[in-house]
Amino acid sequence: MGKYDKDRFQKELAIRYCLARGQIPFVEVVVRGQADLSDTVEVLTDLDVLGVDAVGDGSLRRTLYDCKTSNKLSSINRAFWASGVLSYTGCNDAIVIQRNKAVSNHRISALTVNVDLHDETSFHDLGQTVDPGFPSDTCYQASIDRWNDVAEVYKKCTWASELFEFARNVIPLSNVPWSTFRKCLVEIRSAKGNFDPEKPQDVCIFLDVLASMFVLWATLGRDIRRFYDPSMNKGDFEKVLRYYLWGGKEAYGIRQQLRARSDDSGAESLELPDWEGLVKFAGLIVSAPQYLLECGHITRELSIKMATGSLQDFDAKLAHRIKSNSHSRQYILGLTEYLVSAGGLPKDMVGKVSAHL
Repeated sequence: MGKYDKDRFQKELAIRYCLARGQIPFVEVVVRGQADLSDTVEVLTDLDVLGVDAVGDGSLRRTLYDCKTSNKLSSINRAFWASGVLSYTGCNDAIVIQRNKAVSNHRISALTVNVDLHDETSFHDLGQTVDPGFPSDTCYQASIDRWNDVAEVYKKCTWASELFEFARNVIPLSNVPWSTFRKCLVEIRSAKGNFDPEKPQDVCIFLDVLASMFVLWATLGRDIRRFYDPSMNKGDFEKVLRYYLWGGKEAYGIRQQLRARSDDSGAESLELPDWEGLVKFAGLIVSAPQYLLECGHITRELSIKMATGSLQDFDAKLAHRIKSNSHSRQYILGLTEYLVSAGGLPKDMVGKVSAHL
């Protein structure tokens, strides 16, 4: 997201189109190789902008926005490239924004592989069909300069580099949210000694990670809602939740056996940190998991606000957004309390987040 990137303007258009559609945007998502067979991490490509939203029963839909100002590939070849990336990453559809207009035949042909070809003018028109005010700057997330401010916070706090990797690259493309959630807990616990609630940049990082965690929980919450039965007692609910978060009964059993043979601590079972707190949060969101992505929007706004400073117009809109949904504050504080407890973070972090809601 350099200041002099040629496709910077197109990326900002894509971000604002995501927001107009109600998607949570992720900028410059790095796609890494799936096979971890070497000491160095293989970077395959990056997605200029990725938009995530919920459809139907709560399943996530991922839209890739590919921004190109050069003409090294023809429009249809660009569409074929984007289609391949969709297949590899598990995204659902793509919008390619180019400087020059594609011929009609290429545009129609591209749609057959779930790719929509646009030049900047036609994309502008498309955005106005969704929101007549497009592409106005309507919130903290709408400016790529403000995204850059958060990236600078991460650069200064080098201890948070792995958290950035999970929050910005791993979580938005994860198709195994239970596994990614467990790994993210490990990274939070690894960084616990560095979080200081009195430092705005540390609160900014926590809120940014929290926003991405809500994307994970949008799927986790949907699945938990599926296996939850009001007639369940607490013990039955915990058992199914435990198997689910460890990838199934067999996977949990294997890990349990390995732990029993290698650990002399006398612990009776393999549990995630603050298991009781996690069960409490799962029970909290099970009634309305459809509001979890909205919490992601709110916490991303708060994170960017911490990095850039307060803007009165945006604050008024954000306050209205929080108050318009009674679940938002409850869910945000619920997940904050769990992550603070499970991650061993300073308890004052809960108060710092609460003060912004």
